[in-house]
Amino acid sequence: MLAINIELSAEQRLTKNFTAIMGNDRYVALAGVLMIGDTGIDEACPTAYTNGRDCWYGRVFVEGLSDAEFRFLILHENYHKLFMHLTSWDYLYKEDPKLANMACDYVINLMIADENRDGFATMPVDAQGKQIGLLDERFRGMDELQVSQVSQVSQVSLVSLVSLVQG
Repeated sequence: MLAINIELSAEQRLTKNFTAIMGNDRYVALAGVLMIGDTGIDEACPTAYTNGRDCWYGRVFVEGLSDAEFRFLILHENYHKLFMHLTSWDYLYKEDPKLANMACDYVINLMIADENRDGFATMPVDAQGKQIGLLDERFRGMDELQVSQVSQVSQVSLVSLVSLVQG
């Protein structure tokens, strides 16, 4: 019997959206990456994370996402795995883990947004419609190192400006 208008749990929605991604022609080749490691819902996680092998999604966060936004998040975490960010950019993560993660996020999010102009996966938004996540056209065509260098210069400039104003 077909059940209509039932609310799925976060775990069921994770399975549903994983299946949708693997069944989408543009992501068939990503199925192997999606199957690597453990995947699940983490009660303590505020958003989502990967250790380069496993991916975990925060229950409260994903409960507020549409399926298209959840697919974006799943793709985002799995692109970190696909591009082996935690090993490829290991030295960046050792220097400044937050900056390295942000640089990788900017690159990934532009890619996912470009691939999904049809709305299959959409960048999550908050209650006011503001995008949740890092997406900036300034970084188009840059790799993670280039983004981190631009971001590092921007951070130094911002700190200098704040010091000058407070001075």
